Amino acid sequence: MNNMKHIHEVIFLIEKHNEQWTPGELVEAIGSTWGADVLFGACSGNAFPKENALNFLINRHKVVLSAEGKVALHPSMQICNGHEEFQG
Repeated sequence: MNNMKHIHEVIFLIEKHNEQWTPGELVEAIGSTWGADVLFGACSGNAFPKENALNFLINRHKVVLSAEGKVALHPSMQICNGHEEFQG
């Protein structure tokens, strides 16, 4: 697990490119940004692969899919304490 990132890094990536990518394109962008073997962790959970990042964020109301099928930040999205600052 050398290539481990916090899931908030994906939120920051989405914020920077809001409504630019479909879910598949987001997975490709994650791989291009951090490598195909990247794993993500959260404040309260185990590591998971990039393919699971979008569902994780949707289930926690951090992102949504727009009417056009693009990945966007959830309108009421909040990042847990200590991770608020945009890292992009």
